[in-house]
Amino acid sequence: MAGNHRQPEVNIGLVGHVDHGKTTLVRALSGEWTDQHSEEMKRGISIRLGYADATLRRCPDCEEPECYTVAEECDEHGTETEVERTVSFVDAPGHETLMATMLSGAAIMDGAVLVVSANEPVPQPQTEEHLMALDIIGIENIVVAQNKVDLVDSEQARQNYEEIQDFVAGTVAEGAPIVPISAEQEINVDLVIDAIQSEIPTPDRDPDADPRMYVARSFDINKPGTKWEGLTGGVLGGSLVQGELAAGDEIELRPGREVEEGGQTEWRSVATNVRSLQAGRRDRSTRRSPGRL
Repeated sequence: MAGNHRQPEVNIGLVGHVDHGKTTLVRALSGEWTDQHSEEMKRGISIRLGYADATLRRCPDCEEPECYTVAEECDEHGTETEVERTVSFVDAPGHETLMATMLSGAAIMDGAVLVVSANEPVPQPQTEEHLMALDIIGIENIVVAQNKVDLVDSEQARQNYEEIQDFVAGTVAEGAPIVPISAEQEINVDLVIDAIQSEIPTPDRDPDADPRMYVARSFDINKPGTKWEGLTGGVLGGSLVQGELAAGDEIELRPGREVEEGGQTEWRSVATNVRSLQAGRRDRSTRRSPGRL
């Protein structure tokens, strides 16, 4: 759906209570269903952090906010749409037992879309906890998506809207736009993009600074029981917030590994080399500028 191979400029988290439609909204914006693992498919909930890139576009012949889309061609005018920017969505699990996973994802978010279901009282437990996490981490660029408005009547939607306003009052999300949507029916997706464009700017990143990457997840590619001298490496996923990386670069992983000597425990950094780089399943082995990795 993105139809563009630009590197994402900004990382946007989708947060909120379980089953309020975060993954469905990511699909409406990117065309990708981020629940890829067998246990997620079986249980019908997000368990791990999900990632999807989307290229936000606008039709030059449409008025705002209807001009915003992710399609390469405008449905109304048949006009080729213009690329605004490419963003990376981080789909955080909403179940209470997965709060640590959500927090690891929040560390790489530049902004967030708080998804709140219109057919449930506000706030639900993880709606409250996720907003508190955004506040603690210092994420101030927030859009609120009032999802599932197609499942309630206008009076219920209005009451739910007011509950959301009361809930975010006095929090980091106070004053954030509240956009009524149906992610399943792809209603008001243009309004969500408009709000993202106005409320979540691309952060300034210095490509000339020493590289620094925040790691949100890692994968062990070694066979179980492999001794240390036989280790072949691993895969790190996260966000390069400054500097550049290229295949062959030597990097330092911190805090590294836990070492115990003389009854004292300390952490020692680990030095290793970059073998390859990817973004959005595309090879970026030559050089990688700040953004998602």
